[in-house]
Amino acid sequence: MKTKKVSDWAKWNIINYKFAKSAGVEAVILKVINASNKPDGRFYDHVAGCSSVGLPIIAGYTYSYANTVDKAKRAADAFIKIGTPKGIDTMALDLEDKSMMGLGSKIIPIINIYRDIAQAANMNFLIYTGASYYNPCLKPYIHEITDMPIWWARYPLSMEFAPTTPTPDTKYLPTGIDIVGWQYTSKGVIPGASGYVDLNVWYRDKPMQNNKYEITVQSNPFTEPTVNVKIGKTGNDAMWVQWYLWRFGLIQKEEIDGMIGKKSDVAIREAQRRLGLAVDGVVGKVTRAVWKKIC
Repeated sequence: MKTKKVSDWAKWNIINYKFAKSAGVEAVILKVINASNKPDGRFYDHVAGCSSVGLPIIAGYTYSYANTVDKAKRAADAFIKIGTPKGIDTMALDLEDKSMMGLGSKIIPIINIYRDIAQAANMNFLIYTGASYYNPCLKPYIHEITDMPIWWARYPLSMEFAPTTPTPDTKYLPTGIDIVGWQYTSKGVIPGASGYVDLNVWYRDKPMQNNKYEITVQSNPFTEPTVNVKIGKTGNDAMWVQWYLWRFGLIQKEEIDGMIGKKSDVAIREAQRRLGLAVDGVVGKVTRAVWKKIC
């Protein structure tokens, strides 16, 4: 199956476009709009930079907070208005924010609004998501979204990746869905980039189906915290963090005791170090988002 290496960029990614292309990035996906339905802070810069070195932009994405049909329509309209003049021909709907969870079947008309508006503008449409959102929120309605390709987020390895580094084995991908692209790391290293970037493998000729392996993705049974979790924290929030520490092999399962003590603190910092996060022992929004993409 033919593939290409793709990196996705937003306002926090400062890129030397010539270096990115020479390092092996074959195409990019850009964040088009922000939470206020305005252009992402570096969207126009990225479009111009990619154009200057002949780096193809294969899609744009919108991180969705649209938990109603009306909000979805406003966001999708803004995406089309901003993206179309710059040649964006594919809309990727990023479903992962907490505001988009717990909607039940109401998620389907929201998705359909985005898709219908994209298609009316002659854009392709796909969904970006990972196990922590897909399993509870989309899988129950899989028959209603079977025609929508998935851009899957799963980071199975904590190592750094260059664009030319071989991608992980597809055994880490779920079965039963068409995967058009796989975001396999947030620790991509590109000369001229400020910090890490996301790297993806994109399936050029047809979506990839993982039929070789049958895997079971475990879900965290505890409720995700809404506050920072650090040493001294107890209760459900602590157990949510410790469940991930167990999944990372940093503590034993029996040590999920609902108390962030010295051992859990050391494990949190080690997990952050491995994943290229700020090593501060604080499990905040950024750390939680990365952890959820791994397990």
